[in-house]
Amino acid sequence: MLRSLVRGPAASLFPAAAMASYYATSHGNATTRNESSVGFVRQPARAIIANPDAFAAKLGRMAADGPSQLLVIADFDYTLTPYHTPTGEHAHSCHGIISGSGFLGHEFQAKANALFQQFYPIEISPLLTQDEKEPHMVQWWERSHKIMVDYGLHAHHIKDAVANADITFRDGFQPLFASLAKANVPTLIFSAGLADVIQAVMNKNWGASFWTPNVHVISNVMEFDPTTGRLLGFQEK
Repeated sequence: MLRSLVRGPAASLFPAAAMASYYATSHGNATTRNESSVGFVRQPARAIIANPDAFAAKLGRMAADGPSQLLVIADFDYTLTPYHTPTGEHAHSCHGIISGSGFLGHEFQAKANALFQQFYPIEISPLLTQDEKEPHMVQWWERSHKIMVDYGLHAHHIKDAVANADITFRDGFQPLFASLAKANVPTLIFSAGLADVIQAVMNKNWGASFWTPNVHVISNVMEFDPTTGRLLGFQEK
């Protein structure tokens, strides 16, 4: 189940991508003005917007309202992190960092890969609705978490797996989050991944300075045996 790793207030919902554009525009970093009704020229284009005029109007409203009226919500896997590595390979998700580490043996890797091959095509299918995908995604999470328990994941495996993983973030991540922290904008990382992995990744890349009071994580939190450090399961609420 999803649970808050770091708790804090929340007021309203806005897309993280729009917020990135808002802060880039406010600070003059990533966009240029023109005289069109949209008001922006993006070079290079990184998103397809179905209704640019409506998007520009909403973005202008957010800019006018100011940071006191904002809450940023962002996924972690392939949102804050890129889909591909710098060498063009498919980047690891939170779960992929664990399964790709090799610490739990070849049999675990084979089972984790089999689950990926079974469920990932469902996750990205353009033919299924979110409601149709959801039960399959829940089954994927539950079975992935079960094999982590069955194959003896320990707390130290998290730190070691993250230390060995090549994790990068999308361009502009650090200045965006620095701007959000400076303006004290509540920022929620909401992920179906692993809270413990997210925490370890952030600590590896940014250290304790990342955890400003405005940043909160809601994700799957592991429970470890306090004596042995072995994974017992996941917090249910």
